[in-house]
Amino acid sequence: MAAAAVGWSGLSPPAWAATTWAVHAASSTSGQAQAQTLPAAPGGVGAACSAPSTSKVLKVTWSAVAHATGYVLSQATSTTSTPGAYAKVTTLTTTSYTTGTLSAGTNYWYEVVTDIGTNWASAASTATGESTINSANPYCTQP
Repeated sequence: MAAAAVGWSGLSPPAWAATTWAVHAASSTSGQAQAQTLPAAPGGVGAACSAPSTSKVLKVTWSAVAHATGYVLSQATSTTSTPGAYAKVTTLTTTSYTTGTLSAGTNYWYEVVTDIGTNWASAASTATGESTINSANPYCTQP
C-alpha cells in the first residue's frame, strides 16, 4: 500500500500532522482499517570500545522502548544515512549487543529500529558516533 501525500498549500500543518502514522486493514471482511502511531525509535544509541587495548569489539547500547517486542540492529561502514547503507546485523529482545571481532582499518556506525509485534516498526534511531577499528594497539578508537 502506497502512502498518500498530503499537501498543505502554504498553510501551516496542524500539530497532529507531525506524527508518523501507519494504517493497516483489519482482518474482518467489513473493510475496516486501523490507524496507529508508529513506535518510537530507540534513544541513547551508542557504541563503546569493549577493551580498546586488547580487542576489536564494540558494545552497542540503547534505551528501552515501551511495548517493544524486539529491536533490529543495523551496521554501516559509511556515515551516509541513505536507505540501504545500513545492513541488518541481528534482531534482539535486549537493549545491548556486543559485536564479534571487527575488521581492522574500518569505521563503523550503528542504528536501531523498534519492533512491536509483527506489523509495527519504528523509524531508525539516530546513528551512533563513529568507532574505528585499528590494526595495532589501541585496536578500537572513538574520535
